[in-house]
Amino acid sequence: MKKLFAFLTFAIMCVTLLASCNKECDNHVDDNEDGICDACNFEYEFLFKLTADKSGYELDRVGAGYKGGNIVIPSKYKGLPVVEIGYGAFKSEKKLTSVVIPDSVTLISDDAFENQTSLTSVNVGKNVVSIGISAFEGCTNLKTVVISDATENIFAHAFDSCTSLESITLGKNVKKIGGSAFEKCTSLKIITIPPSIEELGAWVFFDTNMTDIYFGVSGPGENWNEKWNQYLDESVNIHWAMAE
Repeated sequence: MKKLFAFLTFAIMCVTLLASCNKECDNHVDDNEDGICDACNFEYEFLFKLTADKSGYELDRVGAGYKGGNIVIPSKYKGLPVVEIGYGAFKSEKKLTSVVIPDSVTLISDDAFENQTSLTSVNVGKNVVSIGISAFEGCTNLKTVVISDATENIFAHAFDSCTSLESITLGKNVKKIGGSAFEKCTSLKIITIPPSIEELGAWVFFDTNMTDIYFGVSGPGENWNEKWNQYLDESVNIHWAMAE
């Protein structure tokens, strides 16, 4: 009887543990970092790691449970905010079609969504300060991008080779646009650069079919690369703001 009681107690404990483990909680163990829980075979959709200051989490990469398609990035993990989308986080053969970036995210790192060729639209979270190098490069079906007022930095090649990009809305506080940021965006015809712009890199509009560029400033700034407009077709209409 005692052995039976002990066995039943053990079985109940195992069932309870597995039940709790199959939820996103602290019970998961993934020592070999393959995206599958060692205890219950739960397949993680995303893998996270603490930021250097331990104030939040970075979405490091996709896990075994990631299926692509339409995804929503969680705003919290283990009680802390998800503040970064890591380097090359979505480099995967399983393609995204849409992504919701939570307001907790402040940084989209280099190559984060590179070559996600099925992605059609992006609404960058309203608190993203920086969009990294080649963050969306090669997203050939990306058609619309909305960048919030929190964004200050768009680094080099951020939207390079987004050949279907037709509309990009820049927030009013963008200060830096890196070199070749919109290179080969052959469907982009019109863009408005806000008056907050301080730095413009070389060949920003290289190999595009721009017709009109509207600037919120009256002329190039002292920190603009001298080749910012190199290879820009002479037919492009450049509209400068009136000097005060």
